[in-house]
Amino acid sequence: MSENEMPQGADSIVKEDSEKIQNRFREEMESFLSGYEDNSKPRILVAGATGCGKSTLCNLVFNREVCAAGPGTPVTRGVRKISRPEIPVIVYDSEGYETGARFSDRSDGEESAGQKYCDLIMNAVEKERIDLVWYCISAPGSRVTDVDISLIKQFRSLKKPVAVVLTQIDVATEEDCEELKKTIAGEVDGPNPEEDRKIAIFESTNDSGITVPEGLDELYAWSLAHLEESRRDAFVISCHRGFDEKYRIARKWVSAAATAAAGTAFSPVPFSDAAVITPIQLALFAKTLALWNMADFEKILGTGIAEVTMPLIGKSLAGNLIKLIPGAGSVIGGIINAGVAGSLTYGTGMALNKSCRILNEKHLEGSVTADTIREIFSSETLRACAEKYVQERRDSGSAISGEQQSS
Repeated sequence: MSENEMPQGADSIVKEDSEKIQNRFREEMESFLSGYEDNSKPRILVAGATGCGKSTLCNLVFNREVCAAGPGTPVTRGVRKISRPEIPVIVYDSEGYETGARFSDRSDGEESAGQKYCDLIMNAVEKERIDLVWYCISAPGSRVTDVDISLIKQFRSLKKPVAVVLTQIDVATEEDCEELKKTIAGEVDGPNPEEDRKIAIFESTNDSGITVPEGLDELYAWSLAHLEESRRDAFVISCHRGFDEKYRIARKWVSAAATAAAGTAFSPVPFSDAAVITPIQLALFAKTLALWNMADFEKILGTGIAEVTMPLIGKSLAGNLIKLIPGAGSVIGGIINAGVAGSLTYGTGMALNKSCRILNEKHLEGSVTADTIREIFSSETLRACAEKYVQERRDSGSAISGEQQSS
C-alpha cells in the first residue's frame, strides 16, 4: 500500500472524525458566547422621545437586529431588557415619551408625563447599573425639550457616560442639525465648559450614501472608550464594526493559544485532515469566528460555518504547511513536536483572523456570495496565508533566541 492510499474503511473514519470536529466546534462556539454572563456584559440604555429612532440606532451601531419589535423583559414600566445569547451585550430599550410632554407641565397636583418618564428612566439606570446611555433626539423635529435636558443632566450627575445622537438626519437640513447641536451644548454644558466635559453629540442615518463627520463609527469609538476595560471585548464582539479592535483581540488570543500549544507536543490522528486540529486550536478557531460574527454568514452559505472552515483548516495543517517546518515529521501517524505545534497554531490562527477580516470588509463594500466566502476560506488561500504567519513566528523566535545568545 502506498503512503497516500487509505486502508479499507478509511472513508467512513474520515467522515466520522470530521463530524466529531464540527460538532465539538459548535459546542466550543456556543460555550464561548454563553460564557459572557449578564454581569460581564456591557449595559447600554437607549432613551429619547417616542418614534425618534432608538431601535433603529441600536441596530445600526451593532449592524444587526438587536432591538426587534416586541422582544425583551420588562425591568420597570416602559423599559425592556434585551439580552440574546449570541450577542454579549445588554440593551435597555425605553418606550419613549410623547414629544408634546413637558417636564414642567403639572395639572391638579399630578405629575406631568415628562416627569413620570424621567422617574422611570432614572429608576432603570440605578436598578440595572447602566454603563452607557445613548440619548436620541430626532433631527427633523428641530426641537430639544426640557425632558431631554433634564434627563441628560441627571445621567451626568450620576457619572453615567451619555452621548446624544441626532437621528434621522437624512430628512433634516444641515442647518437644523447644527442649530440642535448648539442648543444642546448650550443647555447641558453652559458657557465656557472644559473640553473634556463637553457633551458628546453624534449623528445617525440609515442612508449609507450620507457621510457625517461624527457618525456611527465615532459613536462606537466613544462607547468603547467609556466602557470599563473588562467589558470592552464583549462590546467589540457584539458589533459588526471596529475591525481594528477585532483583529487586535484575535491576535492576542492567537498568541496565547500558540504559547499553550508550544507547551505540549501532539500526535495527528490518522486518515482525517480535520482531526489534526487539537483542542487548543479548536477553542481558538471557535472564539475567532464568534468574534468576527461569522455565524451571520451561514444564511448566505446555506450551511454552517464550521462545515466550511474546519475541513479547510485541517487540510492546511495536513498538507504542505506542516512539511515546511523542520522537525515536523509526517502528518499521518507522526509526532508534532512542541515548537512546531506553536508555530502551526499561530500560523493557522492568524490566517483565520485575517480571512475573517477580509470577508467582513467585503461585506461592507457590497453583497457577499457563497462563492466569495468559499474563495476566501479555500484551503489554498488559508495555507498560503498561514505559511506567511508561520514564518513570521519562526523569524520572531530566531530573533529572540539570537538576542539571548548574544547577551
